[in-house]
Amino acid sequence: MGDRRELGLFPLEMVLLPGERVPLHIFEPRYRQLFADCTLEDRPFVLILASDERAVAVGCAARFDTLVRRFEDGRMNVIVVGVEPVEIVEETSGGAYATATVRTLADDPSEPDPALVEEVRSLFRELSSRVTGTPRDLDQPEGVPLSFAVAGVIDLGPEVKQDLLEQRSEGERLARVRDILTAAGGGMDHTHVAAQRASRNGKVTQP
Repeated sequence: MGDRRELGLFPLEMVLLPGERVPLHIFEPRYRQLFADCTLEDRPFVLILASDERAVAVGCAARFDTLVRRFEDGRMNVIVVGVEPVEIVEETSGGAYATATVRTLADDPSEPDPALVEEVRSLFRELSSRVTGTPRDLDQPEGVPLSFAVAGVIDLGPEVKQDLLEQRSEGERLARVRDILTAAGGGMDHTHVAAQRASRNGKVTQP
């Protein structure tokens, strides 16, 4: 069932995947306090999709990885990195920011088809060559499933990423990622390898 712990919540109009690194601009006092607490206590928080379309119960445990810049008024530019999918069990209260009891969501134990794994890697190399001019292998962080590693470096909408985050089968996720890469290779203009994108999600805002 996964371990249970109480963590701070950071709702945003974006989805973070395990292994994905994104820049954020923190300006609200409650989230500056969340940053301070997580940094001092060396604990993660949960980045969860703020959505009007549906109640989201699955988010991504994350860590503040790098403080890029701290402004005189207390605002901060930071880099956060996704750790693992978690489910919101029960929201709690009493602090400066929203908190909840969460549990880690483990994948099903079945292994994905090796042919599917190689197909996804090959499609990624082809897409990276088309976009950047040079085929490159995926930089897959240790312990991060291939599906999350690929999806984390492609500019996808939050609903697609949320569906991937909620899926517990690596094989099912890889099949979805394969379809996305195939469509991108066919000319979908809005899908790009992250090395070529401008980090629109969680864009760092300069004064």
